[in-house]
Amino acid sequence: GTDCAADPATTGYFVNHIALLVNDIEVSRKWYSEVLGMRHAFTFDISEDFTLMYMGHSQAGRNGMGFQTGAEMVRDKNNMAGMVEFQWNKKQKEERKFDANPRNTVSHLGLIVPDLIAAQERFISLNVTIIKRAGELDWSPETGNRIFAGAWGFNNLEDPEAQESIRKAMPGIDAIGFKDFILIADPDGNLFEVQ
Repeated sequence: GTDCAADPATTGYFVNHIALLVNDIEVSRKWYSEVLGMRHAFTFDISEDFTLMYMGHSQAGRNGMGFQTGAEMVRDKNNMAGMVEFQWNKKQKEERKFDANPRNTVSHLGLIVPDLIAAQERFISLNVTIIKRAGELDWSPETGNRIFAGAWGFNNLEDPEAQESIRKAMPGIDAIGFKDFILIADPDGNLFEVQ
């Protein structure tokens, strides 16, 4: 980037986790473990009605190249890092507010895999909801994928202004290779961009 150095007061800052609201913590645990290979760090029942659970990839080597016990993952929890992607659609007219429905302020989470096509075949074999397959990209009003369009902030594909925004954005979308990416959904509808 071309921005200046970060404020020294932020030395040591990093994004640790993102929190997702789920409908069934055990369904989520199974899906994130089986589909994404995440490991359970801990579950904490705050009350009889409210439970927190942390999962993550082993940090003793990326994605299974090393092993950490659950206790080591808990120990290292506050030193594990993630990334957040911010997307802004300047043409969006409605203010985005959290309302516990998909496509509000969270667009998607990102997942890196060593082989996209092998991952896609694995997702198919696990009956994962695939929103966008590798090589597909349709923004048209007639047949466009409204779920991934909404994740990019284009809520109404019939809107000529949205189509013009998409047309202008396509060179950049092509430049980042989005056509080759996969988009999957967890059991609660949270999206993962897989690249």
